[in-house]
Amino acid sequence: MSKARPAPNVFLTLGGRVQCVQCQATSKRTGPQCRAPAIQGHYVCRFHGGFSTGPQTPEGRQRCARARFVNGEETTATRKERSYASARLATLESMGHALGMMTGAKKTPGRKPRLQAETSPELVALVKVINNRDI
Repeated sequence: MSKARPAPNVFLTLGGRVQCVQCQATSKRTGPQCRAPAIQGHYVCRFHGGFSTGPQTPEGRQRCARARFVNGEETTATRKERSYASARLATLESMGHALGMMTGAKKTPGRKPRLQAETSPELVALVKVINNRDI
């Protein structure tokens, strides 16, 4: 899922004596492109990792593969754990609404957790039975 790089903007620095490419990094929060010159032969500036070459040794590559970082400090195991907790909470919430123990808004806004049926299938089945009963 790699994004296509836009055509690089070429501009002059050092009083018009040096021609360079603009850094292709963009801000996640506000969206504009970085205005610093990119490192020669790279797409990004020194602030956005232009000097980075990635792991060079086999040990370094293995260490990166073992770390399994998805985004910064967050690993896939951490994300899965949080997803399971969210699914358990959604199941308990739907059960509380079905039994009449919870009042107010029907459910928490947002999408239904994908792992809801995997975390506690017996509770999900119980909620379906309670919702289908005639009162």
